[in-house]
Amino acid sequence: MTLLSAPLAAADHVVTVGGFGHTTLASFASSPGQTGPSVGWQYTRGAFGIGAGVRAAAPSAIAPLPLEGYLRGVFTVVLGAWEPLLGPELGVSGLMGLGLPPPMRPRDLNRAEDARTGVVYVAFHTEAARFRFGRFLVSLLGVDVGTGLSAAGTVLRVSLDYVTVGVRW
Repeated sequence: MTLLSAPLAAADHVVTVGGFGHTTLASFASSPGQTGPSVGWQYTRGAFGIGAGVRAAAPSAIAPLPLEGYLRGVFTVVLGAWEPLLGPELGVSGLMGLGLPPPMRPRDLNRAEDARTGVVYVAFHTEAARFRFGRFLVSLLGVDVGTGLSAAGTVLRVSLDYVTVGVRW
């Protein structure tokens, strides 16, 4: 009997910085959109890994504490310089509020919808245009699509990571 064993893949740590845009959508309202910087960390061993990070935006009436922290599981495939990534994300967000209602809509309906946004969310994260150049990593237009957990499925949250640059060690 032959025992086949592959060597363990080397561990990989990446620290990233980038810029993001975020919006929350509900049945009759949406947030006006927020943008800001993000900082993240990722640990992978082979094709699987974990990540964590923080996103921040400017304070507003919709998001008085505009911070978001997340944990994510990742699956990545190395195809030369191209390293697409995807996985689930769980986070706590201060960015999930809705904007003011349209002029002819009652404000109490907007408040009821805003109460469903919650602060805890679950999302699916993907970075299809992610490339590695030596120790450096560049990702364009990463996408998070998810929902708040207080009333799952009633509110859609969408975040775009415009550009993310990382360094591996």
